[in-house]
Formats: sequence, C-alpha cells, structure tokens
Amino acid sequence: MKRLLILFSVLCLFITGCASPSTEVPTDEIGQSKETTVIDDEEKGSEDMPASDKYTPMNHTDFKAMWLSQFDLESIYSINGQQTAKSVFKTKIQQVLDLVKKNGFNTVILQVRPYADSFYPSEYYPISKYVAGSYGNKTSYDPLPIIIEYAHSIDLSIHAWINPMRGMTEEEVKAIDESYLIKQWYLSEASEDSPISIVNDRLYLDPAYTEARELIINGVKEIIDNYSFDGVHMDDYFYPTTSADFDSASYKQYTANGGTESLKQFRYDNVNKLVSGIYSAVKAKNPELLFGISPEGNISNVTSKAFADVYTWMSEDGYIDYICPQLYYGLEHESLPFDKTLKKWESLIKNKNVRLIAGMTFGKALSKTDQWAGSGKNEWAEHNDVLKRCLESTRSVKKLYGISVFCFQYFYNPASFVEVSGTKTERDNFVPLLKDITWN
Repeated sequence: MKRLLILFSVLCLFITGCASPSTEVPTDEIGQSKETTVIDDEEKGSEDMPASDKYTPMNHTDFKAMWLSQFDLESIYSINGQQTAKSVFKTKIQQVLDLVKKNGFNTVILQVRPYADSFYPSEYYPISKYVAGSYGNKTSYDPLPIIIEYAHSIDLSIHAWINPMRGMTEEEVKAIDESYLIKQWYLSEASEDSPISIVNDRLYLDPAYTEARELIINGVKEIIDNYSFDGVHMDDYFYPTTSADFDSASYKQYTANGGTESLKQFRYDNVNKLVSGIYSAVKAKNPELLFGISPEGNISNVTSKAFADVYTWMSEDGYIDYICPQLYYGLEHESLPFDKTLKKWESLIKNKNVRLIAGMTFGKALSKTDQWAGSGKNEWAEHNDVLKRCLESTRSVKKLYGISVFCFQYFYNPASFVEVSGTKTERDNFVPLLKDITWN
C-alpha cells in the first residue's frame, strides 16, 4: 500500500514550511493554504459569452489581481450544508466583485478546483463541498456563469484557478460516487498501478501516470470549453513530500523500463509534462487565453521540495505565459526580502514571452508577525505601510507585468462584507498606489 507513514507532511512542507527561519511558506496566516481560510438550469458560460468573441484578457495592460479562494467564498456558495439560493448567491457575489473593483483590481483569480473536486457540474470531478455544502450533495445551479458574466460586465478579467495534484481526504472521498476516476483510483490505491498516493490522510495524484495527467488536462479543457474565462491559473501544490515512498511504484516501473534519471529529475519531468500539456490545451482553445503558475516564493523550496522545474518554464516556450511567485515577505525579511527576491525571480526569466507577476499577501499585515523572517520578524508590527513600500519597489522591475494579492478575506469579512479592521491602515496606504501604479 502506497500510504506514507512519515512525520512530515504536505502541511509541514507547504503550510509550516518544515523549515528553518530562513525559509518561507505560501500560506495565509490563519492556517489556511492560499488556494497558498465554496442544477434548476444547466447554465454554461460558453453558450452566452464565448471567450474568443466577447472578451479578451489583454484588455488590461497591467495585471492587478486578487485571489478569490474557496475560503473567501465558502459562506457565499453554501449555507447550513446546502447550496445558497441562486438569487442570494447572485446578490452576494456581485457585492464581492464590486468591492474587488472598488479597491483598484482589474482581475480576479477564482478557485474552481482545490481538492480534485469541482465548483461547476463536471464530467470528470465531483462537485465540491464548498459549493454543495458537503461532498455527495447535489446542486441546483451552476455558479460560474453568474460570476464570469458579472465580472466581465464591470471590466474584470477572470482566471480559473486549479490545484491539480492535491485531492480530498480519505473520509471525504467515501461520499463520492464511484463513477468518478478519483474514487475508482482511491479504491485501488493499494495496488501497484494506482495513480493515487496518500499523504497524511489526503489523496494526491501521481503525475508520473499518463491517466492522472490526462484527468487534470481534461478538466482544464472542460473549463475553457464551457466557460469564458480569460485564463487558467495553477497553484503551488505539486509533489507533497520528498519521501521516495510517494511514487515508489511509478519510479520502479520507470527504471524497470530502462529509465536512468534520478528521482528528482523523474519528478521534474512528470510535472513538466503536466504543465506543457495544460499550456497546449489552453492555447489550442484560444491563443489569447493566459496560463500561469504561482509557485512558492522561496526558489530553493520550489525546486528541491515541490519538484517544480521553474527554470525550464521561464526559459523555454510551451510552458507558461506568466510566473507569479508568492512573495509573502516584507522588506526586512532576513533571508528573503521582497524586493531582492523579486529581482532574483526576474533574473531567472530567459524567455521574452514569459511575464513576471509578484504575489503578495495581507496575511502578515493582519497577524503582525512573520516567524520565518529572522531579524525582520516584527516588521509588520512596527510599520503599517510594508505592502505599499513593497509595491513601490516593483517599479524598478523591468519584466514585471503586475501583481496578485491574497486575498479577499483580509480586506472584508466574506459573510458580512465589513472591512477587516486589522489590515485597514495597511490597506489605506496600499490601495491608492495600486490604483495609480503602472508597469508597461
């Protein structure tokens, strides 16, 4: 059985960083990862507003995005364990998007697949608990056309955000119908040829398997075929562990067939096949659609722990349109200061077709501390304009296309839309500059 009985886990790697004070982790500071805490008519966005005919993602020269995670919108998608009434949902999601626009953003990056599930009626993935209230529940309408249509009506670009390899927990998958490949693969997980591995009670797809990559890519095709998104956005959840147990079966098969690469290179190659496959699918649909990836900001962690080959993606054609490292640091971070780390990422871009976007968070403005920042640990408590000064520093980055900010819940309470008092001063300093700043 390919279960991992290891002391460190994906939560350690990606939420606590499993790291010394010199490392950084792309999570929010309330313990939720940034994905880095949601049918009376079968609406389909492509029937109403085909991406190629009605809207272009290039309307905005400068990319000023806000991530909208499942945690931001959970209380809007569902209430008391059931999908929210359509009329109520429509009113509330319009309020969210109006507030995003009011604060100077021109793009939203909308989570549609956090745990091998779906925020829309899907052929390949079960409906998400964040939309339906719990896994196994039914929904009465598709929320995506409502979101997309209103976003475009107020001139917001909107990208579909997926976490490709990470799945639901073992307890959650029990509620899933066996018609879904995720459930079938889970039931055969003990076998040597299952594309599923389990790390600390959570399912993960092994991208070494062609059928696992095909499932992810087919899910992307489904999104861009049926909805008028302006792009596809992939988060930083790649390999969840460095342990060889995770993919021992697929690596054994690889070497038995004559493969000679190290496990590290084997993993790089598998993720590269997935990334290039998604890129090809997006461009086959519409060359104007954007595909980007948001890795952790610490390059060492990205390459040695998640096995994401960012060097190749930023150097060669056929992988990404933009890279958006999660630079969740202040300017006084001892080992990863925002400005210097952004410049390091810029130096890695060797392909003129790849754009750089700086990922930022208001999480530390709320928590007032950064436990991984060494001597800069108290920067967020001692200053209330950290993010403004970080944003100002981006003016000197020649390859920068824009920024993306995590996230709505640090601006407003998603249930009441009341402003978050703990970030107000930082936001009041940041937003006027965001509205004004330009890079191109």
